[in-house]
Formats: sequence, C-alpha cells, structure tokens
Amino acid sequence: MTILEFLNQIGNLKDFSRKSLILLITYYLRKYKGTLEFSVSDIRGSFQDISLKVPSDLARLTRGLTKGKNSPLLRTKKKYFSLSLDGVREVESYLTSDKQNPAAIESFIHNAITYLEKIISKVEEDNKRRFLAEAIACIKVRAKRATIIMTWLMALQHLYDYVLSKKLKDFNLTLSQRRDRYNKIQVTTRDDFSDVKESVFIEICRSSGIISNDVRKILDEKLGIRNTCAHPSNVEIHDSKVVNFIEEIVDNVIDKYKI
Repeated sequence: MTILEFLNQIGNLKDFSRKSLILLITYYLRKYKGTLEFSVSDIRGSFQDISLKVPSDLARLTRGLTKGKNSPLLRTKKKYFSLSLDGVREVESYLTSDKQNPAAIESFIHNAITYLEKIISKVEEDNKRRFLAEAIACIKVRAKRATIIMTWLMALQHLYDYVLSKKLKDFNLTLSQRRDRYNKIQVTTRDDFSDVKESVFIEICRSSGIISNDVRKILDEKLGIRNTCAHPSNVEIHDSKVVNFIEEIVDNVIDKYKI
C-alpha cells in the first residue's frame, strides 16, 4: 500500500492537525514500510511524496511529540525517532470511522478521551483546566457541538486575558488605527471585548503582532467550525474533527500564549 492509498482511506486530511499528520505518516512508515526508526527528513519526504505542505517547524513539532510520560513518539538516538505504543493506539483511534458499528464508535471515544485527558495537563490555570475537562466530558454523551463551542469559548477568554495582562497597549493602538466603528473603542476590562466581533478581535491580534499569522489562520478556521456548530444544520461533525479542534486550540493558544 502506498502512503497516498493509506491516507485516502482515512477521509478529509484537513480535519487533522499537523501533529496528527506527522503521527499518521510515522504509523505508515512503521506498519507498511517496516521502518521502526525514522528521522525528520524521512517525515519531510513523506509529506512531499503526497504533495502535502511541509510544516515550517517540522523538527520542533516532531521533538514536541516525544515529551510527556505517554508521548506518542520516542527518541531512539540522535536525530532518530520511533512510534511508541501510545502513538500506535492514538493513530488507530484516528482510523476508526464514525460510520462503523457501535462497538467501534465506543472504542474511538474511549481512545480519544484518554488522549485528550493528557492534553488537559498542559492547561496551567485551574478554572480553565476544569472547563476544558467539562468540554471533553460532553464527547461521552455524543454532544460534539457542545465540546467545540466550550473549547472555543475557553480559547477566546484565554486570549482576552493574555491581551489584558501583556499586550493591552499594542491591542488598543491597533484598534484606534482602524477605519471603521471599532476605532472608537478603548479596551480596559474583559467586558470591553464584547464590543469587538470575534473575527475582528483575531484580525487585530494579528495586525498588532500579538499572534503569528499561522495562529491567525488556525483561529479563523476554528471560528468557522464553531459557527457551524452554533447553528442548527445537517453538517455532520466527525469525532476526529473534535479531537483536532481541542488539540490545536490547546497547543497553539493555551500553551503558546502563557499568562
């Protein structure tokens, strides 16, 4: 089986974060190519083989997957890595389709929640950690839209707190330079952010250098998903998308912009 055939059986790769794609590739190298140890160059080559954009920080992302007690990757020797048992289980949870039998769905949920519970530990602030735990608990009762909405709210509140504590001057300066109704707003408390549309808030954070352009893209994408979940529709929200949503919010917002 080629790597393209392997990935095509999974579904929409846009549902997966960059870290998840790295694990999918390493799983393929291990299971179908017999490569037990691989380098960052091997992973990069696989991205290129299937014409997927190679993450600019691929080496950093790969090293990050070796951290923690139950890390999905293990460092075997200098510049080489291998997929751990936890990593194998995580990838196999991705391969479980929502359209399979109830037992398979329950297996996916169990594996996903076990994985997400590890992510909770990255959240340092106690009230946000409890809030995220409640959001993840919604998955157990198949309330996937509630999980996404709650996770988005946590991310937004975290960025509000980050701006207030560290970047308020930069934010207000960029806000005052806009050529629309928002230039009359001066933020001094968290409640003042309610006068700024969420998409505009993200735009101002990027324009003022508070967040990077890559994070802005991630937030724009997650806001679109949140909007879909916040209104009645026939759009199906897959389990893998929920896992990806939480993973990317924690890694790219909560963990990156510490207060």
